[in-house]
Amino acid sequence: MLRRLIPALLLVFSAAAAEAQVPDSLARPLPDSLLAPPDTTLPATPIASSDDYGVPLSPAVDGGLEAPIEFTSRDSLRIELAPRDSTDRPNDRVSLFGEATAVYEGATLMAGVLEYLASQEEVRARALDSDSGSVGLPTFTREGDESFTGRQFVYNLRTERGRVTGVRTTLEDGYLLADIIKQCGPNEICAADAAYTTCEGENPLYALRAGRIKVVDGKRVFTGPVRLELLGLPTPLWLPFGFFPAAEGRRSGPLQVSYRQESDFGLTLDNVGWYWAISDYLDAQVAGKIGTLGSFEVRGQTQYNRRYAYNGRLGLSYGRIRRGERSDPDFQARTPFSLNWTHNQTFANQSTLSGSVNLRTESQQRLATDISDQVSQSTRSSLSYSRSWPGVGRSLSVSSEIYQDFAQDQTTATLPRISVSQQRIFPFKRGRDDAWYEKIHISYTGRADNSFRFAYADTTGGVIPDSTVNVLEGLLSPSAFTRATGLASRFDYSATHTIPIQAAFRVPRYNLSLTPSLTFTERWAGAEQQFTFVDSLGRAVGSEIPGFTSARQVSASVTGSTELFGTFPVRIGALDGVRHVVRPSATLRYEPDYAAFGFVREVQRDAAGNTRRYATVNGIPTTTTRTLSFGVENEFLTRTARADSTGEIQRTTNRVLSLSLRGGYNFGDDERPIQDPSVTFNSQIYGFTLQGNAGFSAYATSATGDNPEQTHLDATGRLLRLTRASASASRTFGRSRGRSEDVRPILGARTPDTIYGPADPAYRAPVVGFVDYAAPISASLGANLSFQPAIGSGDSRTAVTLALNQISAQLTPNWAFTGSTGFDVVARKFTITRIGLQRDLDCFEMRIDWTPIGPVTGFGVSLGVKSGYLSQFLRLDAPRSVRRTVPF
Repeated sequence: MLRRLIPALLLVFSAAAAEAQVPDSLARPLPDSLLAPPDTTLPATPIASSDDYGVPLSPAVDGGLEAPIEFTSRDSLRIELAPRDSTDRPNDRVSLFGEATAVYEGATLMAGVLEYLASQEEVRARALDSDSGSVGLPTFTREGDESFTGRQFVYNLRTERGRVTGVRTTLEDGYLLADIIKQCGPNEICAADAAYTTCEGENPLYALRAGRIKVVDGKRVFTGPVRLELLGLPTPLWLPFGFFPAAEGRRSGPLQVSYRQESDFGLTLDNVGWYWAISDYLDAQVAGKIGTLGSFEVRGQTQYNRRYAYNGRLGLSYGRIRRGERSDPDFQARTPFSLNWTHNQTFANQSTLSGSVNLRTESQQRLATDISDQVSQSTRSSLSYSRSWPGVGRSLSVSSEIYQDFAQDQTTATLPRISVSQQRIFPFKRGRDDAWYEKIHISYTGRADNSFRFAYADTTGGVIPDSTVNVLEGLLSPSAFTRATGLASRFDYSATHTIPIQAAFRVPRYNLSLTPSLTFTERWAGAEQQFTFVDSLGRAVGSEIPGFTSARQVSASVTGSTELFGTFPVRIGALDGVRHVVRPSATLRYEPDYAAFGFVREVQRDAAGNTRRYATVNGIPTTTTRTLSFGVENEFLTRTARADSTGEIQRTTNRVLSLSLRGGYNFGDDERPIQDPSVTFNSQIYGFTLQGNAGFSAYATSATGDNPEQTHLDATGRLLRLTRASASASRTFGRSRGRSEDVRPILGARTPDTIYGPADPAYRAPVVGFVDYAAPISASLGANLSFQPAIGSGDSRTAVTLALNQISAQLTPNWAFTGSTGFDVVARKFTITRIGLQRDLDCFEMRIDWTPIGPVTGFGVSLGVKSGYLSQFLRLDAPRSVRRTVPF
């Protein structure tokens, strides 16, 4: 900023002086108004200008200005000239008194006194001395820049150099204070006996004091020996030199190091590394973490962003976590590893590339510092490329996906999946008459999958898996995969081709929509499934016969749907009616018995000779399909009517409740024809969001948990059996600021016009010395209920959790509170709980973070500069004691 302000300031000085040098013949004496006190009640109007003397707007001198100068003063303009025949004019002086202002091309200089001294060829600006003290400190402003103030400005027209004394100016988020400041080179500003701070006021609470400070391009600040001052007193914190950025933007430099105590690392130094701002589109960062117990971690990441083209981020992490000594019997050593990559790119040929990769080992998941990563039981990674041809209605998609389930200790992947589709085509379309056959359309969808599943073999089958093999080794090595899983084949190849032939008809008279469909599906697989008799544990033993296998399906269906409306003229208060919408739908679907085509076979199930069916290719139904599926959606809406200030009626429609019921019956299944019904609902009322669902079964269960053919009605006399249920309720509460009179006195109030609230710097207390108990507060509350009844010999599972997802409150003008917690009603214990307090200390800020309950507990206190770039360095973090409560 100073690089732009100083040249403009000097130009105003020289312009004002050149404009004031009028010809002697036009000079006329002006009354010395300084002999009498000026009338300060008069408005600040120009008392002298170039037009008063008939001088052109640009002075008749070499290098005339390109624009006029406007100058005014509240008091007077004095021009002192030497005798006309004198060759030396040492006493020539031009002075403007009393709120003097000079404006030139958007640059404005204001001071108590503006003077031009011909003998020294200097322009000066200073305050005006009066009985009440100095008034009108010189201030320079320019359009688009912030102003700065000094005690005196001096500029030499001959040397074209100047200086400012007693300067206070703004450098982005901070302030530069100096006794003397001058331009010492192109785009360079030098300051002597200077200090940098982010505090407002003439006496800052802290400052970085240096004998010399140089500002280059208004973006970088260099200092000589620099020392930290607190309350104007020097401290032992001293550096031989200093450098920090003074402008927005990325800058290369070291990262902020933190230290704390961790159970897996001991006394830990974290975030030791460097950040590189490589270009406008690319940056990189390398950081490390090391502890006294011999554990370490190295992290690296890079980000790239090209607007309207591509953007992404790549991160790698590797470490070694040790517990105990090598000679200890319980010695453990893990090597956590993680790979994170996101990418989005758009090409000109209607194609896109996107990726989201999140791979990590189980040890890395347990050692994550983020709570959400610690409690997460799974990760999903994907990479996809798609292209479309809008002119012909075709599209192509190639994608890969990896899913890690830490709870089940298994990984499934699709490497890759290729999808091809052709939008619907109307082969019989001829004109605008839209005959019934012209509405028939055909489309195509093809998909090829290469599936991979890694899970350690079940020890109950007599197989001892090799637990030292990880997922990556199993993916790359066939022998390692077999040792870990007990399976011979790593990949499962399959392809599906689907050709639906459909038509849509509407019967307006009955508000009925009919959609008949005939679908042909062909499935390809890389192996044929085969089952043999059950083993000693009562399980069917399956195997695969390698080789190309195919199967075909044909299904016919027809779907009908309609809408029914009912309006109830209920008017109570603002309620102006209730509307009920019912959307019933039904689908009749038929598929033949594929046993006749050899795609479905039978195997003996038990010693009694009972058999079971299985399909040679996944996806083929094992029974004849003659299914009637139905669904009923109910929607209840209310309308409210309120009159505004003009008397006009404003009506608003709100959805109060949405309730859906679904079920079905398969006439071709002799064992279990009744499909499991389900119910879902959601509602928004009085600010609450309510959601819920439940599943039912019409069949009973045995002691082993199997589903026999006996219905639940025959076994218990009740129609349906509840299999699952869940419900949730949530609401966000927020309270805005109250009226200024809603206050109560407190002790230790700060000075007037103080800006309060570290979370909201623009917030001002309505009455100084009082607490606004209607201060901003927000909270998000929720309740979750889930129930799964006992199946067979198992126990039922019920979970009831009350959650305070997030609460933030401005307790006082200086104290802010944040927190989150939850309570498990069934387990009678609190879930992950976090508490944070924030104290505004004017230029400083104190934070207290406490995690008393959760997988990782900890406590930490930090005190540092509140704003500006120095907040990353001038900060004291108390060693955080972090303890992991989950097993390694």
